[in-house]
Amino acid sequence: MFEGKILLVDDQPVAAQDSIAALEHFAKPSQILFAEDAKAARQILDTEPVRLAFLDIEMPGGDGFSLAAYIEDRHPGLPYVFLTGHADFALESYEYEPVDFLTKPVDIRRMERTFEKVRKKAGVPRKEKIAVRSGADYLFLEPDQILYICKEKRKVQIHRKDGGTWQTSHTLEELERIFLDYHFFRCHQSFLVPLANIRAVGASRFGQTYEAKLEGGTSVPVSRSRYGKLREEMEKLGISFLRGTGRKGETGQGGPHTDHRR
Repeated sequence: MFEGKILLVDDQPVAAQDSIAALEHFAKPSQILFAEDAKAARQILDTEPVRLAFLDIEMPGGDGFSLAAYIEDRHPGLPYVFLTGHADFALESYEYEPVDFLTKPVDIRRMERTFEKVRKKAGVPRKEKIAVRSGADYLFLEPDQILYICKEKRKVQIHRKDGGTWQTSHTLEELERIFLDYHFFRCHQSFLVPLANIRAVGASRFGQTYEAKLEGGTSVPVSRSRYGKLREEMEKLGISFLRGTGRKGETGQGGPHTDHRR
C-alpha cells in the first residue's frame, strides 16, 4: 500500500468516483483527498502533507497544467500524474514533468504501473515480506513496519511502529544479516535500527555516550565505537550531519550532533 496522502482533482463526480475506486486498490480511503477544482486543490496542497497528486487536465477555473505549474513552483519534488479522457493531451502534458499520464476511466493494472513509477522516482523499493522465526512458526513482516529490534535479557523483540511487538527466536546477529539489504544498522550490541527511522543522533544526557532519536520520540543507545560507522552509513544515503552550538557533547569540541530532518 502507498504511504501518505494522495490528492485527486477532478470536476466530474462520476469520473472522480471511478478514480477513487481505482486508488483504493493502492491506498486506504482515509489517505485519499478530493478536490473538485483548482482552487480547492491549491488549498489542500498548502495545508495537507500530500505525497502524490492526480490532476484532471480539463477543468473550469484552472486546468491541470496550471496546477502542475503551481506544484512545481510551490511544492517542488511532489510527484503528480495527469488524468484525462482525451489522449491527445498527452504530448502537451509532457512539457511538464509528470510521473505518468493516465486516460479515464483508469485501468487498475495501468495504475499499478503508475505507482511503481512513483516508488522508483522516490527510491522506495517494492514492499516485500520477510519470514522471521518465532518459536516453531514464522512471522511474515514488512521491513518498513519495524521501528527497531532489541535484545532484552535473553529475548529478542521486534518493536513495530504501531506500538506492538513480536518475539523472535533469531539472534540479533542473524537478524542483522537478514535485514542488511534493507539498511538496518547495529547501533549498539543490543539494538538494530532501520536508518530511515532515525530522526536525530546526539550526545546522551550526561555526554558520555550517544543516542538516536527515532520517529515517534523513541530513543535508543548508540555505542561510541559504532557512532563513526553509523555516520558513514547515513551519509551514504544522503543524510547530512549538522553541527550545533548546544551544551557540551553537541558541539564540535564535545562531540558531534546530528539532525536528520525529513
